Amino acid sequence: MSFRLRIFVLVLLVAVSAIGATAWLTLNLTSREVAEALEAQSRHRAEIVAEIQRYGLRHGRWPGVDRLVGDLAERTGLHIRVQTTAGEVLVDSDIEAGRASGPVQAIAYDIDSLPTMQVVTTTLPTARPSVLYAKPGPIPRDLFGPTPTDPVFGSPGALALRQAAQYRTGLVLVRCLNETLGDEASLGRDRAPYVTREQLERSPACLHKATTKVLGDTYWHDAYWEYLTYCDNLTRNGRELGGSKGAACLQAAFHDTVVTSSAVPLQVYLGGRNEVEIADFGRPALIGAAGLLLVAFLGTYVIARQFSRPVRRLTGASILLAAGQHDVRVRDEGHGELAQLSRSFNAMARAVQDSEERQRRLIADVAHEMRTPLSNLRGYLEGLSDGVIEPSRELFASLHEETLLQRRILDDLQVLALAEAGDLGYTRTPTDLAELAAAGVTAQLAVAAAAEVTLTVDAPEPVWVLADQDRMRQVLGNLLTNAIRYSDPGTQVLVRVNAEKVTAVLTVRDTGVGIAAADVPHVFDRFWRADPARQRATGGSGLGLTIAHRIVTDHGGRIEVASVQHVGTTFVVRLPRSEEAGAAFD
Repeated sequence: MSFRLRIFVLVLLVAVSAIGATAWLTLNLTSREVAEALEAQSRHRAEIVAEIQRYGLRHGRWPGVDRLVGDLAERTGLHIRVQTTAGEVLVDSDIEAGRASGPVQAIAYDIDSLPTMQVVTTTLPTARPSVLYAKPGPIPRDLFGPTPTDPVFGSPGALALRQAAQYRTGLVLVRCLNETLGDEASLGRDRAPYVTREQLERSPACLHKATTKVLGDTYWHDAYWEYLTYCDNLTRNGRELGGSKGAACLQAAFHDTVVTSSAVPLQVYLGGRNEVEIADFGRPALIGAAGLLLVAFLGTYVIARQFSRPVRRLTGASILLAAGQHDVRVRDEGHGELAQLSRSFNAMARAVQDSEERQRRLIADVAHEMRTPLSNLRGYLEGLSDGVIEPSRELFASLHEETLLQRRILDDLQVLALAEAGDLGYTRTPTDLAELAAAGVTAQLAVAAAAEVTLTVDAPEPVWVLADQDRMRQVLGNLLTNAIRYSDPGTQVLVRVNAEKVTAVLTVRDTGVGIAAADVPHVFDRFWRADPARQRATGGSGLGLTIAHRIVTDHGGRIEVASVQHVGTTFVVRLPRSEEAGAAFD
């Protein structure tokens, strides 16, 4: 299994396990949270609703209810959301606690913080209905004193109006105490008269302000008096003439009387707390999480160990290779990425080693090629100096030929060095390969005649390429020189040019001695010679084919060789055709 696949399998295993564990934990926690939330709601719902309703009743408004909701949520462990009937959220216990707001149930519990009218049992007067409907005098100034016995003010409607006035006065009183004395006060009682004796005596100025404001509101007094006395008419003589209509009328009238002073209605939604603690997971979940972490750790450790060992080996081998130990190799078993990396390293190390060996061989070959002619020159010069050898025209001609050979070797080495470094310049122009072949054969006719070898050209039509003509003549000259040199007298060398689909082909075929099959792969090596004695005798440098191979390669082509010993050798040069170059000369 490859390293990539092992990583993928490990990640997939961990991901699937994590997703499965997360899904299980989510379902477990959700079901548990829902069950606990439902149980807590049934246990604390009445308490929460009563507390919030009592807060609205005693304050007459909702500022500061967020602290109460926070305390209730902390005490009951529930998520409490309070909002208006229009849907505007007034307070959310999760947000107040710095958490994201969690879900709540769709069931809303109404909060209507209105005071309740207290039914006072009294004997209704026997007055005529017109008396009951008559407008009474001012409400007694002592709102919080004993219940008045006046026939009119002793009626249920008048008592309801008095309770409403007490509620309004109490709200104004506690707000005045908050503003002037800084008290965090609210109504001290949930029922009439709504304020305690201590609150009444706390600030006479606030009490006077509150009673004056309420008792002086004649518009409010007049508006509700007729409504309440109408309800009294339904309950006169101590009996309900209209069945339950009288009591319902009084309740509705009292509600309308106090609703303008009380807190606006709200709705309460309950849900589970949006908070997960470690203890909520339970022992099985914690054991599963620990097991998942252990599997991930062990899998990562095993894969990391399998990965680190080959990397360490490669690191050590690269250090040795950099230090000059070019025969270092690493194990490359397997078929994974690391094995491929090891094989790539070994291939690189072999290439470096081969390059070093080629460089050493080049130096040795150059030294060898230069040593023999120089030794000859030195021997002849010493013989001439000592008078052992008689000077002659033939001797000086031979010494001059040796000098020219050394110059050719140095020139070829310089050309080869420039080509391999990429610094050998080319001037590419449209070139007819057939014409170039004919010119190259013409230049070698004298040499071929001296060797009794026949040169033949087969180039029936132009074949255009984009090439450096001088360098391509150098390639053809090297191929023809070798063909003539290794052909026996009376044999033939054929030069052919033809066009394939996208390639121009130049072929040089001789019927000479040929090359042994074992030597064919080394034909383009530096200083390679199949017959060293014969090549030196004819003056070759051993670099011609190497240079030809480099020039053809730089032109985007390739050169191939096929040979059968004692039958002949064929060199084939393939270059990209250039239709544009041919069209320019048509």
